Amino acid sequence: MSQAPGILHDIRTIRDIESSLEEAESFIKRVKTNKVRLTLNDGAYTVSREEMSKIADLITTLERSGKALETAVKYLRDLMAYDEVTQMFSRRYIFHLVEKELYRAKRYDTHFAVIAFELDTFKTDQPIGYADHNLLVGEAARVVRKYIRDSDSPGRTSDHTFMVLLPETEAKGALQLAERIRKEVDKSYETSVGQVHMTMSGGIIESRDPAVEDMAGLLYVMDQKLSEARAKGPNCIVK
Repeated sequence: MSQAPGILHDIRTIRDIESSLEEAESFIKRVKTNKVRLTLNDGAYTVSREEMSKIADLITTLERSGKALETAVKYLRDLMAYDEVTQMFSRRYIFHLVEKELYRAKRYDTHFAVIAFELDTFKTDQPIGYADHNLLVGEAARVVRKYIRDSDSPGRTSDHTFMVLLPETEAKGALQLAERIRKEVDKSYETSVGQVHMTMSGGIIESRDPAVEDMAGLLYVMDQKLSEARAKGPNCIVK
């Protein structure tokens, strides 16, 4: 089962999160059951030796629990932001990054481009199973990751679609990149049902497009570009 390593990774991560949260929860219970009592003498608070022992114990536990919570939050962020099949950002997270870049572009008068990719219908005589589907999607994603820069952000937006955020990039540069990716994806892949030919279409979205006023406008333009590519294609990029 090709997806097994990813599933095992997720299981281990969730176990680590549970363990970290349990440790933090244990600290909260100890705070509730070990309340420190302060004694007021002549206008000043004093703490008994027994209460000082409680404070020392809680401080030690707090330090350990703080690290546990930090670890849990990191794991949770990774799970929210990461797509296991493609090793790209998740739909929610890539949309978040694009929205931030849109805000930055408007505030600082910068620009960016987005490439929207969609896998064309697989050419095969037999139905594609779950494992083969993930294999093909993963191969397409690998090509995308191969060509983008460190400053670019790729994300999986649905079963068959990807989005690449390209900061400080004009439409011409985005088109050249998209064409390189499209050409390399265009070939046959070995699966459990034999050779399957895969192609990919896409569209280029510019932040300077008058219709891209906000995230809703950008997504509308993206849908329009992909529809145009489907009508014109398969296996083409529209600008």
